[in-house]
Amino acid sequence: MLVKCDLLEETIYNLCLAAGQEYSPYPYQTVLNGYKETKSQRLAHILQNAENAHKTQRPLCQDTGTVHVFLEVGNEVSFDKNPADAINNGVKKCYVGEYFRKSIVENEFLSGKNRETNTPAIIHTDYVSGNKLTVRVLLKGAGCDNVSEVKMLLPTIKEEEFADFAAETILEKGKNACPPLFVSVALGGSAENVMAEAEKAYFTKENDLPELREKIIAKIKEKADKKYENFYLADLKLTALPHHMASLPAAIAFNCHSLRIAQAVIENDFVTYSEKVSAFEHIETEKSKAKEINVNDRKTLTELADGEEVLLSGNILIARDAAHKKMLEFKRAGKPLPFETKDAVIFYAAPCSAKPDEIVGPIGPTTSHRMDKFLAEFPEIAATLGKGERSDKAKEIIKENKSVYFEIEGGIATLLSSCFETYKTIAFEELSTEAVCLAKIKKLPAKVSVSAK
Repeated sequence: MLVKCDLLEETIYNLCLAAGQEYSPYPYQTVLNGYKETKSQRLAHILQNAENAHKTQRPLCQDTGTVHVFLEVGNEVSFDKNPADAINNGVKKCYVGEYFRKSIVENEFLSGKNRETNTPAIIHTDYVSGNKLTVRVLLKGAGCDNVSEVKMLLPTIKEEEFADFAAETILEKGKNACPPLFVSVALGGSAENVMAEAEKAYFTKENDLPELREKIIAKIKEKADKKYENFYLADLKLTALPHHMASLPAAIAFNCHSLRIAQAVIENDFVTYSEKVSAFEHIETEKSKAKEINVNDRKTLTELADGEEVLLSGNILIARDAAHKKMLEFKRAGKPLPFETKDAVIFYAAPCSAKPDEIVGPIGPTTSHRMDKFLAEFPEIAATLGKGERSDKAKEIIKENKSVYFEIEGGIATLLSSCFETYKTIAFEELSTEAVCLAKIKKLPAKVSVSAK
């Protein structure tokens, strides 16, 4: 069978679009079952966000990720052109044309400049029997990639020891990847391929080593942070692979609750796409009892208490990793910043590009601890907004500065975008999606994670 690369390009475009905007049945049903069991408002918001993304045809999450493509090429399949070019053209067509966030940059030690295409994709190829081409796409955000881990273990490790290692790693690292989590663990292979095998397992229903899997799940449930309402882990996949007798590689791949996967089969110029959710169950959410505060009133900010739930309104700056690096360069060079940081409120975020009829594209919080190293350099900042925990040192600095750290719920980007009344780039436009922006928000839901007290 000859696969025309124009058709492969179109297929990749459609798969990126589906993975980015549509919940597939596996994660949707898993989260829905968790909601029915716990009535968790966190899960209710996730489900509402998924339905809203479907209705508006906008991404589930602002971090539309690195594109991972897994090909299964039948031995009777050939291509009329270079399939890698077709794949990258399909990615570019989707990310540019559909206003997805383009996150891929040139290497940081070269220029760090945004490539504006979200390419190259990461392509994995397996060869199988037959005359079909199976194409699978996984969109992987940085929050999940940053906490994924490969560990070289000894083959003499005991089952109980491995269960402890896996559970502790998932509990410690997973909290910065938007729980509830879809985690895939692969054991075996080599350091080179074990992570790819873990990620490929998201597309299968099978689980190897079921008893070990249940043991890990039990340990996680026992120790999971109660703020996730006992639904820290949505699902765990465990794959066992052959390996060298002297080593046992282990990969723990994290994905947030918006597990963004889609697949298709190409056969005889016909494409069959995987199912996606089109009918959503109605979810009731509780009316918020949080009080509304003006983030530009610093006195009010200093009076807030840890754990307090609030609705934030007022003017804020949007700035994260690249912007903070640039801010520090200006400061150390003695150059004035092109915006005011005294009493500023900074939201760590980088949204999708806005469509012509949008104020801002889907937007959500970035993992905050990446900005911990900048806190001491800008003591005049009144508050920061992001997701995940801050380091102990960062917490001390926040209290010393009498500032506040608000946690924003991750993974509900289409819902949060409705809280923005204005949004405008004001500095460092060359940083693309990481440029500094000025925004006006209204009733943005947040929780005081570290108070001035």
